[in-house]
Amino acid sequence: MNMNADVYIQENTQDANTGEITRQWVYSQTIQCRIEPVKARGASTRTDNKTFGTSGDEIYNEKFQLKMYGTSLLSKRWRIQNIRTNKGKSVFVEIDRTGAPDTIFEVMSSHAVVDPFGSVSYYVSVLLRTELQDDSEA
Repeated sequence: MNMNADVYIQENTQDANTGEITRQWVYSQTIQCRIEPVKARGASTRTDNKTFGTSGDEIYNEKFQLKMYGTSLLSKRWRIQNIRTNKGKSVFVEIDRTGAPDTIFEVMSSHAVVDPFGSVSYYVSVLLRTELQDDSEA
């Protein structure tokens, strides 16, 4: 595993005055991993994973999937960000946003890969770029 990534867990709090539930993302741990981008919509598709629509909900949509290989089983309730090389260089950033922050990914699935002797060799997780790239908004 030649990369590192930070895991954020969801923490819910309730406002004592209004009863409103708020969700925050709190740093949990750093894990070792290896990342591979997933080709979108088949081998013959020529796309940059961005779609532009004309209706209200589909004005702009950017899909980006990664396959993460690691030593930890990941929950769908977690988020992954700050994916970096073993030398600390960020790999996935939002270049078009002010300050080029790290891209935030949500865990879509995670499963074990078992070796021929019945032991877990590693875990494979599929990550998807979150639509809202600001943790304070979601």
